[in-house]
Amino acid sequence: MDNRKLINTAKNIDIIAKFVDGFMFAFAIVFVIFAVLVLLLGEKMFAPGSITLDIDFIKLYLADNYQVVTDALKLYVIMALVIGSMICLAIHYALKYLRNILSPMKEGRPFEKDVPVNLKKIAWIILISGALMEIISVIERLILTKAYPLEEVFSSVAVSKIEYTFTMDFNFIITFCIIMFLSYIFEYGIKLQIEADETL
Repeated sequence: MDNRKLINTAKNIDIIAKFVDGFMFAFAIVFVIFAVLVLLLGEKMFAPGSITLDIDFIKLYLADNYQVVTDALKLYVIMALVIGSMICLAIHYALKYLRNILSPMKEGRPFEKDVPVNLKKIAWIILISGALMEIISVIERLILTKAYPLEEVFSSVAVSKIEYTFTMDFNFIITFCIIMFLSYIFEYGIKLQIEADETL
């Protein structure tokens, strides 16, 4: 069987994964450093007039008397940086296991015993990090409601009341199931490969 396409594709993906992996690890460290700096230096880390409120495609620039760095705002920024670092670390470890999968494929061997193991590790990273990030994201939004004086910002006769809706995205569970299913397919492929080798 001609495995040149598999080998070349695996090599190309591995190069990209290695490059992205380095960036993700570096960004994870940078986010943590900035989180510590915000914790230690507080309002010195915020440029004058930089406090804005983003609502989907709308960006509100707050007036000077609302440019106050509160404890809630600092906590919100720290939480956002921690989430960013977690995302980068999750991608870093997932790419590490992806490169373990690609290693035998670069030599034309897609059905190695470690492939399904590494796929399962990637699936669990997605499930655990996805659940943690969704929970932290809800906490972050709760802090956001305290970080900004929303009642004052939206104080208008056109606004009768403010209602908060906190949602969670469970797409990570679907991704987890798909990757776990792939790991079972590879396990079956390995069994067929062993049977074929024994027949020969």
